[in-house]
This record gives sequence, C-alpha cells and structure tokens, in this order.
Amino acid sequence: MNVTFPASLDLIVIGGGPAGYSAAIRAAQFGNSVLLVEKERLGGACLNSGCIPTKFLWETLNLEKKIKRAADHGFAHVPARPEFSLVQQKKNKAIDIIGHGLQNLLASYPITIIEGTAHFTGHRQVAITTRDGAITEAQASKIIIATGSRPRDIPELGIDPIRIINSDDALRLGGVPKTMAIIGAGAIGVEFAFIFAGFGCDVTLIEKESHILPAEDGELSSEVKKLLQRQGVKVIESAGTLEPLIRDAEQVLVATGRQPNIETLNLPAAKINFNENGITVNAYLETSQNGVYACGDVTGKNYLAYIAQAEGIAAAENIHGGKNTIDYSTTPRVIFSQPPIASAGKRPKDCDPAEVITGRFPFTANSRAFIEGERTGWVKVLVEKKTGLIAGCQVIGAEAEALISIISMALKRKTTVNDLKREMFFHPSMAESIFGACEDAFNKCIDLPNKI
Repeated sequence: MNVTFPASLDLIVIGGGPAGYSAAIRAAQFGNSVLLVEKERLGGACLNSGCIPTKFLWETLNLEKKIKRAADHGFAHVPARPEFSLVQQKKNKAIDIIGHGLQNLLASYPITIIEGTAHFTGHRQVAITTRDGAITEAQASKIIIATGSRPRDIPELGIDPIRIINSDDALRLGGVPKTMAIIGAGAIGVEFAFIFAGFGCDVTLIEKESHILPAEDGELSSEVKKLLQRQGVKVIESAGTLEPLIRDAEQVLVATGRQPNIETLNLPAAKINFNENGITVNAYLETSQNGVYACGDVTGKNYLAYIAQAEGIAAAENIHGGKNTIDYSTTPRVIFSQPPIASAGKRPKDCDPAEVITGRFPFTANSRAFIEGERTGWVKVLVEKKTGLIAGCQVIGAEAEALISIISMALKRKTTVNDLKREMFFHPSMAESIFGACEDAFNKCIDLPNKI
C-alpha cells in the first residue's frame, strides 16, 4: 500500500472509531496535517459491531410491534414476521451505506488514511504495519490514541465461535438459536435479551448482582425485568456457578462488558502510563506523556460512542491550547429495552430524600402516546426542594432516548422547573411528559388528577 504523507505531521490519530475520526476532522478544521490509522473498518465498534447494528435489529422488532397494532388505525391485513437472515442482510447493508458515508465525510477533509496497525517506537513516533505487511515510520507534533475496545471475555469459559460467543459474534449469526444463555445483565446483555427473545429465541439472562442493570435506578431495573419476563425471558439474579445455568443452552452469549485495546500499542516505548482499565489521562485527556492524548473507550472511563466523540473533539481542541473538559455528570444513558429506558443526572439513591422531591408523569396521560399505542412508560424527575433545580431524571417508554436529551441539556444549563413553560412543548408530543413531570413535582400539573 503506497500512501504518502508529510515527513513531519501535525497530528497522528490512531483509531478510526467515533473518538478517532471526530478528532481527525476537528484537527483538520484547524488546518492541521492529519494522518489517521485504522486497522479494520472506519466507524469502530459503534458502526460495525455496536450501536448501529443492534439498533437496526431493535428497530426491526419495534416496527413489527407497530405493524401488529396496525388494525387500530384501520389496516385490514398484517404482514408476516420478519425473517432473521434477511434482517441480517439488511442490517449489513445499512452498515455499509453509513460506512461509505463516513469515508466520503473524511475524504472531504485533508486527512490521510492508512489501513494498518500502529505502535509507538518513541515519544511521538510510531511504526505502522499496513495490511500487506509493509512497515512505515511516522512522527508528529501531537498524537491522539483512540483505539477503542473489544468485548470482555470470561477466561474460564473461553470463546467457542460455535457455542460460546461474544456480542460481535452474535451480530454475525445467520439464524436464531432455539435457546440462548446470556451472561451479564448490563446494557449489552439486556439489549441482546430483548433482541433474541423478540426473534423467537428462548432466552435466559444471568446476572451475578442482586438485580439486573445494577448501575441504573432500581425502579427502572425492576420495570425492565418485568418487560423481559413478559417476553418470556428467564431472569436469574444473584447467580452463582455458571456451568449448571448454561449447560443446556444451544448458544451462550458473554456480555460482561468491554475492555480497552492497548496491548499492541507498545505504550512503554513512549512512557505512557496505563493499567488494566485503560490509558491514564488527565481532565484534558492528555496522557502522562506531553503532547500525547487518549480518548474514547481506550481510557476505560466510558464505553459510549457519543462520549467518545465528545472526547475526540475536546482532545483535538486541547491540542490547540484549549482547556476543554467533559462533564460526565450530565450525559444521558440509554438502554434499548422494549420499550427503551433512559436516565441522566442523579438517581433517587444518590439523593437525600429530605432535600429532593419527585415528579412523575405517566404515558397513559399523554395524548401522543395514546395515538401511537405507546402507553407503557413514564417520566420521573428529581427536583431540589429549595432551589427547584432539576437534579436527575429517569424515563421508560417510547422515545426515551430523545426525551432524556432534553433533560441532559437542562442539567447542563442548571435549569429549574420554573424555567420550563407550557408554550415550550408542542402538543401532542411525547416531550410534554417532561413538562408534566416537572410540574407534578410541585403538584401543579394540570393533566393529572388532584392529589390533595
């Protein structure tokens, strides 16, 4: 592979996922000479084996749910169920189309892209091994590491591509197994449980903690557990020895989180500090080595694509003298259960009950939810008693991923419930539920029965 680039670059970005390509584009916008090294496919795990493919499968099942309710809107005939193998083909086509769009986006900027792997040979020097085995040396004034992450394995189980698989393998299955045991009931495990159960698989979801989604609000976790059980998923919490729980499963999906890709970087050569959780960075995303930054999954802080993008942009701007930091306390968290759940800010267990009040608005009182047949769900807000500041929010129901972004912005702007006015929320819309919950915190919601 013959790729030419300046002998001395402004920036080398290692990794072409959300963090890496975002950093490369922002640096190019500053007029930098940028070299982007990607070993596989642009877009990283998000595009190729994470956010996009899982949401495509989720949307297929969501569409099927809506089709089943078509008679409520006067449709006389309901189509047959989706064929999994055909859905997989359509999913792969969608990935290819989005990936091609990303290639065109990067091509519109003065960014040189090399397909290969990079490892450090010195402070700001790397050796790049291309796919044809050729080795190219490169150096730059600054380097950004954005090599992402991969599924975390359970060593004692091993990985058998036929039976014991990870989330990457699950997305490549050509058919739906009759039975599946999913180990790990965090976001990844729960999403796959809904997906495979939705396609007719007999799913057992196994969690070692006392309840599924242990990082989420307890009420949300309980609601999701009920939804899973309604779909026929067997949920095992406080699980002990795995072997008897997975013995009879045709397929075993290990969904115990992710781990950073750092092994091949030769970080000691650049004297960059790291540990098993990832590369160590300061608040400005700079590593222990001046001029070398790391962002996205490789730092082990968050395994979320939109945070990786934010970090990539911040790192590129900090290279130019910026002092950008990421406020992780206001970022939204979404899990695509059926229906989805979302949260931002504080959870009830994070608050002193004497200092906060709770407002709640059920989707059964939302006209748009009624029209769409999406009456399962609610919005719950936590509000500081003295100031009226919105402290946190939990949502379950249709469009939860969109609704929580409103709350995330409110948290960022330190919004009070009095800052929200009725004329700001279109009718009929799901967003009205946000306003209703905030009004309910002080017993002022006109769309709910009198509580006094």
